[in-house]
Amino acid sequence: MRIAFALTFGVLFAWIAFSRPEEAEDPEGKGPRYRPYLNGWLMPGYMTTLLVGSLIVSGWRGWDEVSWGVITWILVAFLHISLYFILLLLAQPLLRRYLRAGSCALLWLTPNYLYLTLSSGMMITPRWVVSLPQGMVGRLAIVWLAGALVILGWKIFSHLRFRRWLLRGAEEVSDPDVLSVWQAEVERAREKKPKFRLVISPQASTPMTIGLFSKSVRVVLPRRHYTPEELKLIFRHELVHIGREDAWNKFFVTFCIAMCWFNPFMWLAMGRSSEDLELSCDETVLSSLGEGERRQYAELILRTAGDGRGFTTCLSASASALRYRLKSIVKPDKKISGALLVGVAFVLLFVTYGQINLAYEAGTGESVIFDGSAQDVTLRQIRREEYDNFLNELVCRDEGALRNYLASLTLSEMTGNGNDFFGKAGEQIVLLYDAPEDILSVILWDDYIKVVPFWENRAYYYHVSGGLDWGKLDQLLGEPA
Repeated sequence: MRIAFALTFGVLFAWIAFSRPEEAEDPEGKGPRYRPYLNGWLMPGYMTTLLVGSLIVSGWRGWDEVSWGVITWILVAFLHISLYFILLLLAQPLLRRYLRAGSCALLWLTPNYLYLTLSSGMMITPRWVVSLPQGMVGRLAIVWLAGALVILGWKIFSHLRFRRWLLRGAEEVSDPDVLSVWQAEVERAREKKPKFRLVISPQASTPMTIGLFSKSVRVVLPRRHYTPEELKLIFRHELVHIGREDAWNKFFVTFCIAMCWFNPFMWLAMGRSSEDLELSCDETVLSSLGEGERRQYAELILRTAGDGRGFTTCLSASASALRYRLKSIVKPDKKISGALLVGVAFVLLFVTYGQINLAYEAGTGESVIFDGSAQDVTLRQIRREEYDNFLNELVCRDEGALRNYLASLTLSEMTGNGNDFFGKAGEQIVLLYDAPEDILSVILWDDYIKVVPFWENRAYYYHVSGGLDWGKLDQLLGEPA
């Protein structure tokens, strides 16, 4: 199910990566309708809602496993994203050489759709478990969450402060010549009822777009003269950013940086991803320009130096990307679409999620499974199941030896929500015990144990240190005579 889901969306992503550079003007002379690569608010919105919801629940019920589970579950998700960004950062020079800029930009944004896996309930059993001393997981989660909230809060505050400074004294454009070019480009971009506005700011040093929400978006021009040809290129560039919601894409990358602040490579990834978004925008603008207009576009970028703080998009290029960007404009190389690689990256990102998980030491099976009362439980039934389908009943050759073996195991409790991290194993051994309170279910598979005390109406998931001894279990359990 999980693989089929990943393959389906991988094909969709490959189609997006392939089709976007091929967008052409329609017969009426209008340009392509620029669509968002991905809605950059999806995963941040989902994660924030989940985290706030868990904190509210913990406020009602007291701080408990629910809150710790959600926090560590989100931490594991961003450990996965952090590793993905490192690999992408290392591969970026090679990717830029051979792939179209649009595919390079899309690769940075692909983790945004991990929220589909996180929220779908498609479960997986981790292959590797990092077991930490009890209490360390909680302390680690607190340090991580505190750092993430501080950095994300500072980034948002810096954006709002920059926006306020930039728009201080800004006025809506009234020059009819400028407005004429603006209106023509808005119509070309097929924006029927645009809510964004065109303004001139005395603080601006480069044309840019600022704002996340449609009504707050402003296309900002500096107080300087531009020819109609230059205005056409500027507006076309900014309208591509608006149509693709690149401000939200930048917010998503910033969100990932804040959540993965512990990884120094992530800070480098922030700048590289912004460069690829600008290169992708250049690629789209240049697709409809002749050689003369290409050179004019390059000269315009070369003369423009600006400040692109916050979740803004601007025409100017950073010093590190200027040479590469100008070369791509004036002498563009023939590159492949990269659609197949985008699809493969999407599939691999999805199917490998959840392979590594955190756990904390919980104790022995005597205390964890039987709550210190192993002698008070009686084995009622043993059965073998596969994907919740009954296969056959088993018998226990030595109930006392089985109970003692389970009681001797060293267990670590898995972090996060077990229903999200654990798949239904191919084959499971289900043990049902009669306990003083009610029925106790103990499910064994791979190197894991699921304990379900019916009287608590919840499940606990544990990793067995050293793994389960299936040879010993085969000796203790067998087919009925």
